[in-house]
Amino acid sequence: MVRGKGWMALALCGVLSLTAIGCRDRNDTVVEAPPAADEQPVVSDPTEPTPETPPTPTPAPANPPEPGVGGTGEAVNPPQAAQLIAAQPEAQINLRSQPTTSSSARGYGLVGDPVELMRSADRSDGTWYFVKFEESGAEGWIRGDFINTEGRATPLSQRADTSSTCEGLMDGMTVTAFYDANGFHLVRFVNMETKNTFDATLSRQGSSNQGQPLYQGSTSPPTSDRSYPVSLTDLSGGTPRSGSRVNMSYAGIEGSATCE
Repeated sequence: MVRGKGWMALALCGVLSLTAIGCRDRNDTVVEAPPAADEQPVVSDPTEPTPETPPTPTPAPANPPEPGVGGTGEAVNPPQAAQLIAAQPEAQINLRSQPTTSSSARGYGLVGDPVELMRSADRSDGTWYFVKFEESGAEGWIRGDFINTEGRATPLSQRADTSSTCEGLMDGMTVTAFYDANGFHLVRFVNMETKNTFDATLSRQGSSNQGQPLYQGSTSPPTSDRSYPVSLTDLSGGTPRSGSRVNMSYAGIEGSATCE
């Protein structure tokens, strides 16, 4: 009986497998029916076009703005160092919002103030400059006859910064002579009224008639297109020190200075 029941069970399982119904054998292993037609994987048609992602536009680089109000006039490139000047040493020079005397004043500068020339504009009353003040950073327009575009001395060299000095006066100018272990090498002139500043580089040129070390050079002041001779005589005999003196000559003007 037991053997006959096992044969009947096997026959029944075979019939059920024909109808895609899963059954279990003696080891309890699941037998799965094949997938239906509508369960087959979908294969895309390679001939169909693939939608493209539009490229991300690259923003154009922004150009740096030119200095000056609204780009008026022409840029001074690179900016040029200058100083304010006037016939009266205590004059207040208006800083204008536009290159015209009828425009509003943003403030004023004083004779000798250092500025940078950023732009220039030619008008019927002359050339105007858009300037930036070094100390305050204020900006605006000033007419060219109140600006010394050439009189601003270049920054002192490292040699001059570490040198000793002799100070004196010459016909409305202060003079400073710079010296180190190798002797005198520079004289700086500053006009006491206009604050125009200009330098003369010196080199040793033998000795004076009295046997004192002689140094010579030349300089061109900002109000002239000529170059004038400069000479310095070291009255210390070649060993300048605190309290010793020098004689100087510039464009025929004589003067002296005392060493610090």
